[in-house]
Amino acid sequence: MPRWARGWPEALKARAARYALQRWLGPFLAEPLRLEQLGLDLRGGTGTLRELRLRAAAVDELLAGAGAPLELREGDVGAVTVTVPWAALGTEPVRLRLSHLRLVLRPRQPGGAGPGSPPAGGAEQGRDPPPEPPPLEGLEALALTIDT
Repeated sequence: MPRWARGWPEALKARAARYALQRWLGPFLAEPLRLEQLGLDLRGGTGTLRELRLRAAAVDELLAGAGAPLELREGDVGAVTVTVPWAALGTEPVRLRLSHLRLVLRPRQPGGAGPGSPPAGGAEQGRDPPPEPPPLEGLEALALTIDT
């Protein structure tokens, strides 16, 4: 455990961790973090966040910036557990474990138009945009991704 955390009451450690995590992860979460979602064992070097709903638009911006052929429609994470080896920090890896990850993805539309974006400049005024295809699930999405 880091020296700065020794002697702090557990409630204060949890609130400080929640504040830091909210600051870093908040833009990617649909709801603010609650203390009930956070499990900390600083002495053991583990921290867990539970029941996270992702803010699809924010995560999709990252995907688009990386050139991903898919866009995120919605997503949830059952739990994220981080293990920090305090005694060997810098020589052993920090481990991150995701469980119950659920992502609803669809192929990115040509031209990079995502959900909620205005129609392309060539679209005629007064016409309804073409209906959005239903999101693909399971093997269909995987097959389409491989083809793309």
